[in-house]
Amino acid sequence: MSGERLSYLLVRYFGNAVTEAESEELMALLADNENEPAIKNTMDEVWSSFKESDPIFAPRTSSEMLAGILKVRKMPFKRGFLTGWRAAAAAVIFLLLGTGMYLWLNRSPKASLAQTETTPIHNDAAPGGNKATLTLGNGAVIVLDSAANGTLAQQGNARIQKLDNGQLAYNALHEKPIEVLYNTLATPRGGQYQLVLPDGSKVWLNAASSISYPTAFTGHERRVEIKGEAYFEIAKNTAMPFIVKVNDMQVHVLGTHFNINAYSDEDAVRTTLLEGAVKVTKDAASALLNPGQQAILAYKSPTQFQVLANADTEAVVAWKNGYFSFNQADLATVMRQIARWYDLDVVYSGKLPDRRFGGEIQRNTNAAQVLKMLEESKVHFRIEGKKVIVLP
Repeated sequence: MSGERLSYLLVRYFGNAVTEAESEELMALLADNENEPAIKNTMDEVWSSFKESDPIFAPRTSSEMLAGILKVRKMPFKRGFLTGWRAAAAAVIFLLLGTGMYLWLNRSPKASLAQTETTPIHNDAAPGGNKATLTLGNGAVIVLDSAANGTLAQQGNARIQKLDNGQLAYNALHEKPIEVLYNTLATPRGGQYQLVLPDGSKVWLNAASSISYPTAFTGHERRVEIKGEAYFEIAKNTAMPFIVKVNDMQVHVLGTHFNINAYSDEDAVRTTLLEGAVKVTKDAASALLNPGQQAILAYKSPTQFQVLANADTEAVVAWKNGYFSFNQADLATVMRQIARWYDLDVVYSGKLPDRRFGGEIQRNTNAAQVLKMLEESKVHFRIEGKKVIVLP
């Protein structure tokens, strides 16, 4: 293989000037393991002219990308072996050899989705934000996104406060509860919110979700109920286990970090453990999780748990950390997340395209920019008011 030829093809590829025939030629060169030494050397030279002006890929994520790609190519991956060329190699190999597109964008402010040149999407939708309503024990409703910071109400022995950082917090006024009331925090589509429960446990609510809880925990357990998706960091209290009710399922905890995805339009309830231990039960079925595991209870067969031993925990909690993360997700899965976050209704015009997507996109990006990135995989979109139309 000629190093000059590979260099020429890579320059044209990164300059967005490569032809279809040249793409096929480059694909064949990259797929051949015997070309690995030449690929490394050439990548190093070519990428150096692009990485300063267009720093799209973060070192950590690009390493992870390439590790997975080399696994597909049945090539060894050794940490420390790769230098500046790894991001370029990951981008080129996956874009040319993978199915669908790879949206692995650096989550630093330098990354810009607007750099993608695609057909303009004339209408747009702003990303979601801190939006929620709080329903008090007496039925009164407080719209939190328009409420001023400070004390909002008093429920039993708890003072409810909206903090400067956008959190809702409960502070006990007395040692023993005067009266225990139940509150409900609910986010709309396009909303998210953080909550500090009376025991100090922290909850992050995703869009179109809700949590109901007492204003003070009494007795021998702490019990809450959720719909949609929530991430928990539970304050440890061995004398009072924490229980999350989801439909007819329960998650028993002592002190741990975990995520529950229980949207009714998904195919299953997924409980993912990041730290500690939880026991998930549904009637006679149960699953005890260790960190990194995920319990899946399918809606079609809700009598048995499937336990995924090595869940992609980073992708599971990506929404909490401010970005979308897809790992070979189909188009319907991607569009459900987009619909919830941008408060859009998805309409499919014609047959649903068979595409797979992987990567990360910041959630503070407008819908049109996200859809432009998806269009790189030969799917097209049109936004009309509150509808996004998916076109073949």
